[in-house]
Amino acid sequence: MIPMVMIVPGLLALVFGWLAFRSRVTGVYLSIITQALTYALMLAFFRNDMGFGGNNGFTDFKDVLGFDLHKGTTRVTLFLITLLALAASYLVCRYVVTSRAGRVIQAVRDSESRARFIGYKVESYKLWVFVASAILAGIAGALYVPQVGIINPSEFSPVNSIEIVIWVAVGGRGTLYGAVAGALIVNYVKTFFTSALPELWLYALGALFVLVTLFLPRGVVGIVPGLRSGDHQVRAGAAK
Repeated sequence: MIPMVMIVPGLLALVFGWLAFRSRVTGVYLSIITQALTYALMLAFFRNDMGFGGNNGFTDFKDVLGFDLHKGTTRVTLFLITLLALAASYLVCRYVVTSRAGRVIQAVRDSESRARFIGYKVESYKLWVFVASAILAGIAGALYVPQVGIINPSEFSPVNSIEIVIWVAVGGRGTLYGAVAGALIVNYVKTFFTSALPELWLYALGALFVLVTLFLPRGVVGIVPGLRSGDHQVRAGAAK
């Protein structure tokens, strides 16, 4: 069962990515297609005849691998496993960024047509990164559900994808730790507003994104010079 957490999202990403990148769908068009796909899946999973609980989804999770989820020790263990998974994901992504493949991926990001003309198989690199990110998302989802105790089709909502983009913008684009910092900050703010002023949460999220874009283009990590200099050192090491 545990391997399916990585295999299923990886296969879905492989099929979709192969069709999209083979057709050279890029930029905003790729974003629109991926959002349309998730929205279509959301509508499909809302149907009761799909066997996934319809509007309610799956609720009332009582145990995971035989361990009672209501026990404090189980919840603490899941939290520690999540931290370990985050650390492992960070190290893997850092290794990829500083590797030769990472340099090619950065070249594709900066100038896809130039990388293609040089002779790199751009579609293969993009597909590889797409599948790898889907596997990481699958692991994150598998750790998320037991801790919140519920999962329903509304998680396919495009708002969740937009929220992740805001994590990166708030934390700092172009850095790995920036995304982590942004996720912590935005979710802390979300917890506060959804409990204190629930009707204003979406407005607060939009305002946060606008303010960061205008006044902190490098994100929160850009405030700390040491963090940014460390990031430049990583990039310099990758360029050698």
